[in-house]
Amino acid sequence: MKELHTRTIWGFLFATVLTAAILWGPLSFAILFLILAFYALNEFYTLCREAGYSPQVYPALATGTIIFILSYLSANQSLDYKSFIYLLPLIYASPVYELFRKKKDPIVNLALTAFGLIYVTIPFSLLNFLAFHQTEGLINYHYELLISLFIFVWASDSGAYLLGVRFGRHRLFERISPKKSWEGLIGGVVTALIAAWILSFIFPHYSPILLAIMAMLVVIAGTFGDLVESMIKRSIGVKDSGKFMPGHGGLLDRFDSILLASPVIYFVVRFFL
Repeated sequence: MKELHTRTIWGFLFATVLTAAILWGPLSFAILFLILAFYALNEFYTLCREAGYSPQVYPALATGTIIFILSYLSANQSLDYKSFIYLLPLIYASPVYELFRKKKDPIVNLALTAFGLIYVTIPFSLLNFLAFHQTEGLINYHYELLISLFIFVWASDSGAYLLGVRFGRHRLFERISPKKSWEGLIGGVVTALIAAWILSFIFPHYSPILLAIMAMLVVIAGTFGDLVESMIKRSIGVKDSGKFMPGHGGLLDRFDSILLASPVIYFVVRFFL
């Protein structure tokens, strides 16, 4: 019971800080999520090192920071998309740098370095394009879809937990996550759709259909995101990805759903808007 109270309190505080940063404005959003992206990427590489591999941590953290900043500036049209071409020297320098490191398993090190950027940095960076989109011919900061994404994740997690604990009988992916059930997944879908229905009144200028589609896809992609992160942890033999918050484990544990949901929602929003 004490662990549940700790988890609830810290989860509430984390959600409050996250929501406040998004609502405060584009700069507070960018600063917080840049820090989170940096920390999450470092946490991923720490897991890799625990598994006995040697990814290029510091070059990758620098590259990840640049990717996020370029994405933010491109999303608000301060820079052209062509600016991403300047990342090419960093990308092609990576295998050359590996030559001088004299580490074992160089191909694995290179693969994990690249995968970390794809798995962690790019999903965080795509959140910038949810925060900025065009209305009446102008690109402006709009927090509504960004807030909605996190509300869907939190709602689905709550629904999945409540119905899974009470009615969970049929395991969803027992080999990877023994506690997840189909009943919990259905509960997550129901609570996410309820959240979408409520948000359609709070944000009436967004189509209820768009919000409902977002909710459904967040649950599906988020569930796969959770399973993928569990697979990674299980392969390494750790319970949590880190110690970011008491009762919640690491930052990757808190954002595992977002890592797969963010790219999916990005393309959905691009299609609708």
